[in-house]
Amino acid sequence: MYYALTIYPRLDHAASDQIAAIRSEYDPTASFIEPHITVLFPTPGRVEERALIRHLEKVLSSFQPFEIQLSGFHKSRDHWLFLTLDKGRAEVRRMYQRLYTGILAEFCRDHTKFIPHLGLGLFLKKGTNYDWSHPCDENFDEQRYKEALQKAMALPLPISVSVQRLHLTMLPDALFDWATGRRAHIPEEIAIARLREFRLGS
Repeated sequence: MYYALTIYPRLDHAASDQIAAIRSEYDPTASFIEPHITVLFPTPGRVEERALIRHLEKVLSSFQPFEIQLSGFHKSRDHWLFLTLDKGRAEVRRMYQRLYTGILAEFCRDHTKFIPHLGLGLFLKKGTNYDWSHPCDENFDEQRYKEALQKAMALPLPISVSVQRLHLTMLPDALFDWATGRRAHIPEEIAIARLREFRLGS
């Protein structure tokens, strides 16, 4: 089991429908997780849940609701197409940096490489496994990526959203095994559980 902290942006119908169409075609996680912006990446369940919640409450209590704009595109090193933030990017990065303190300090990634984003699709050639830690350039499906990017550029950008709450979610081991290359496919019966909601400004 792993924990993650995510923003589920409340998109208007036009943006929601278009993003859903792109993700359903290109994002292997689209069937079980809504469009989201990850602020705390998968953290092992050996972190005690009550202590984790107290830490998240302490960090998030210093943040007020804020606006974000989704307005750009980025290809990640592990071959995802990201819809990136313009407005609100600095606030999400500040939140990310504060979360990786205290009991989460040992799980800190390089802050300089964190790009707040909403994932639209993963682009690997057929027959290759995904591994976010050890991406292989030869596995990149450039043709499908360009096709998806063309569709993404038709989104009604910028997309403005108010961030008022975040969710602590539980990720099953099978999803992490897929993301780290130990499993070729995501099991069809996989489920993501929302454990706790944190309202900013509370």
